[in-house]
Amino acid sequence: METRRQKKRGFIKVLCILMLIAAAILAVAMAVASQREGGLRQVWRDLRGEVDTDEFFFENASGGAFADMDNGLAVAATSGLYVYDRAGGEAFTRLYAWSRPAVTSAGSYGAAWDVGGDLVLFFDTGKMISELKFDSPVVSARVNSLGYLTVCTQESDYMGSATVYNSLGTAIYRWSSGSGRVLSAAVRDRDELMVLTVGAGGSRLVLMELDDEALLADCTVPELCVDAAFVSSGVVLVTTTGLVGLGERLEGTWSYDYSDRFLTGYDISGNAVMIALSDFQVGGARTVLTVSDSGAVLGSLQADGDVTDLSLSQSRAAILAGDTLTVYDRALTEPAQYQCDFGAERAIIRQDGTVLCAGTFSAYVYGK
Repeated sequence: METRRQKKRGFIKVLCILMLIAAAILAVAMAVASQREGGLRQVWRDLRGEVDTDEFFFENASGGAFADMDNGLAVAATSGLYVYDRAGGEAFTRLYAWSRPAVTSAGSYGAAWDVGGDLVLFFDTGKMISELKFDSPVVSARVNSLGYLTVCTQESDYMGSATVYNSLGTAIYRWSSGSGRVLSAAVRDRDELMVLTVGAGGSRLVLMELDDEALLADCTVPELCVDAAFVSSGVVLVTTTGLVGLGERLEGTWSYDYSDRFLTGYDISGNAVMIALSDFQVGGARTVLTVSDSGAVLGSLQADGDVTDLSLSQSRAAILAGDTLTVYDRALTEPAQYQCDFGAERAIIRQDGTVLCAGTFSAYVYGK
């Protein structure tokens, strides 16, 4: 009898182990099949019964800006900041009169501000972290997925400064420029700060550690830069005449020239850049390209209409042209099209790989 009980217990133990292995294989298979950055994370959410909304509604976001917030939505409008959870409900609001609202996000962190104003709102998906007031006009702000916030301001006694805040909203570092106006700044991981400045002689990029005042690297290019961002191989500069690739210590590695055309839009993600180019100084862009962080063209196409907005992720590319949203892989092949006939102005690839299109009064999710 005891031998039979031991055999039964052994069989049950083996069966439980097999069931756990099968469940793990199923979860991994579902994540791989999704082919999205947030695949596995989304599987666990689905297993917990969490459901995303397909639509968001708001009063008026005309002239505003939008950012994905962990499958929720942040809206910076002329009346202030509105943050919605992934179920479409309003998580919190901060009313404020803004003239040129802007918003940015990474992971579950976001920042909103009025370009040229004196207030930056630093928040996560569920609450306001800090309301930062400045004596000087705010030029730009940026967050990373670890919660590091950089704020660039224009100063009266020198050309500008970049201040870094940790995830609690505490200032931990400040860098000031004496020779060029500070345009943007970003923190890589937890330790390196990059600041882009522009001046009469072109653009300058500086790199430094957050625990040391000495510069790690310093680079100057003759072109007028629009933006700079960390990528897998180092840094990519977006200029008015082309893309410039820099290494980990800002050494020049490659360039892609479009000086014969006009840049109308761009997005940078991980190890690639997506750009929209126009043949004319006025009018919409029809040419769209994706370029790797080594300078290779991954894909190019001619859009059917003028490109309203574009978005790039680690595996997908989205183009909004008029009322049509087209989603591609990063080589700009295998398109899937959706009609957005509600006045869509922005297209954002979300963390789970779906695409959110936003307009003045509403936003809808495509590609589920």
